[in-house]
Amino acid sequence: MKLDITTSEPRKLSAASRAGPCPQAEDDDSAAKYLYELSRDAILFLDRTGKILCINPCGIQLSGYSAEELRGANIFDLLLLPEDHSAVRQMLQDAVKGRARECEVRWRTNDGAIVHFAGASVPRFSASGEFLSTLCTLRDVTEGKRAEEALRESEERYRVLVEFSPNSICVHRDGKLLYVNPAGVRLFGATDLAELVGRSVLDFIHPDSLPVVRERLRRLREGGTAPLIE
Repeated sequence: MKLDITTSEPRKLSAASRAGPCPQAEDDDSAAKYLYELSRDAILFLDRTGKILCINPCGIQLSGYSAEELRGANIFDLLLLPEDHSAVRQMLQDAVKGRARECEVRWRTNDGAIVHFAGASVPRFSASGEFLSTLCTLRDVTEGKRAEEALRESEERYRVLVEFSPNSICVHRDGKLLYVNPAGVRLFGATDLAELVGRSVLDFIHPDSLPVVRERLRRLREGGTAPLIE
């Protein structure tokens, strides 16, 4: 899965936001605990039902709840949007079977805001093979999602503007038509866009104007600009 990665200023986490002790596995070491505390990604340990066993300071801060409110709560009841329940249940089932997963999930925080995450999960087992918990790391990609949505809205507005414009609008590459709006299709005397795609724009230029248009196309190919002409 391609993950959206956003950058932001480092978060300042107070000592009061520190989570409680993390469940211990036989391969834990001080470096892992250090990363758990200081990571800028949310890190959670969940049991097989989705109960939060522990959560790091970043996760606490992003959730808007206190460590006491989070520890022991079920992620399905407190944080996850209902639309994401099925994917996370599958993730937990896969973890018990020893499978790692990647997914995108959303939290509804304590103040009602929606946070988007790109996440990954791995199972934790004891040396004897007993399932301990699912380790989840979640990267906040909310700003990236907002930018994507803004881009989609902008593209939709542009599409409507082009589609309903009374003026002929064409898109071409190296003089070959890629798109012509409905007004252009009518102007060129075609019945639909398919008749025009792939044809040369020069096919529709009056012979007297061909030298000027060829020069404009040359400038555009070389990365220059071409002034408007009638």
